[in-house]
Amino acid sequence: MRVNAHSPAHLAICCAIAAITACASQRGPDTGATPSSALGVMTESEIAESRATTAYDAIERKHPMFLISKVDLAPTAARDVYLNGFRLGGVNELRLIPAREVKEIRFVRAIDGGAFGVGRSGGAILVISKAGR
Repeated sequence: MRVNAHSPAHLAICCAIAAITACASQRGPDTGATPSSALGVMTESEIAESRATTAYDAIERKHPMFLISKVDLAPTAARDVYLNGFRLGGVNELRLIPAREVKEIRFVRAIDGGAFGVGRSGGAILVISKAGR
């Protein structure tokens, strides 16, 4: 099949290649790099500014959309919570993590889960403790 340089098929192929390249360039948490979007990261200073007592409260006050899976591609799947790389369970586990002990919280969309080493369909919230780094 011959594809014309200005055909819709050619445009679709170019867009697909560009999307794959952009996704492949994103590095995961094991490399120490942050996601490409600042919206996906809650820093230690932002957590402190929230004056929250738990990680759940900090997220709820500053980035409540992190807790809602309806904003993702898997609206019926629950988010998983990881603490220093270990899966704890669902978002209610965040209520057991003291905010003062958290260095960073990262939100991973379901579509980006593979790049971050979390294979669950509902996305994830990665909590990095001050003691864990």
